[in-house]
Amino acid sequence: MAQALSVVDRLSRVLRDEIAAITGGRLAEVTELYPQKSALLAEVEEAFAVPRALLEDHPQAGELREKLAELRELIAQDHALLEKMTEATGTIIQELDRIRDRHSLSGTYGPNGEKRAKNPTSSQHFDQSL
Repeated sequence: MAQALSVVDRLSRVLRDEIAAITGGRLAEVTELYPQKSALLAEVEEAFAVPRALLEDHPQAGELREKLAELRELIAQDHALLEKMTEATGTIIQELDRIRDRHSLSGTYGPNGEKRAKNPTSSQHFDQSL
């Protein structure tokens, strides 16, 4: 039980730190916290190998349930923030691609590097049947 309570407390602390880093704009810290979260995952799996014994048969089961409920909320909040970061990053990449395409030399040079003639009417077709 002590191992389970300890790992839940440490994971909660790491998630709080990550949430604070995200909301504070300190994104380098998010990267630094990832190895800690990964290591704690292995500890969670080990500590909760027999969850029934922890959550039903132990005198501190109520305390553990409360901490797990708090951990669930932290995980949900952290997940939502990470999802928003991912969406924002994708949007920035799309905008950069759009700007790069707009300011590129696309269409100015041919596939062999030769400069193409500027003929604005070459792609326009007029109906001359009248």
